[in-house]
Amino acid sequence: MRSSFLDDRNFPLHVAGMLISFILIAFTFSACSQPRTPEEKIEQSKQYSEHLKEDMTIVSPRPGVECYVIRGYSSANPRVMSCVGTVPTTMGQ
Repeated sequence: MRSSFLDDRNFPLHVAGMLISFILIAFTFSACSQPRTPEEKIEQSKQYSEHLKEDMTIVSPRPGVECYVIRGYSSANPRVMSCVGTVPTTMGQ
């Protein structure tokens, strides 16, 4: 009769070792991928907003309305459009 890998007496140790290693890898990856200092977080935010501004087109279909269009590159990242109504203001009133 064939023996199964479940019959191995060290099987629970192997499974526990793999679980611990997966958890440690996940913690290491998450710790390395996030900026640590507030300056790094601000720099990352600036880079993200600059990237969006490069891809953004502003369209004004009529006075008082601005539409922002962000180009998409694939079906996983589709095109986004948002329109905002602006209120005309005059100085001194």
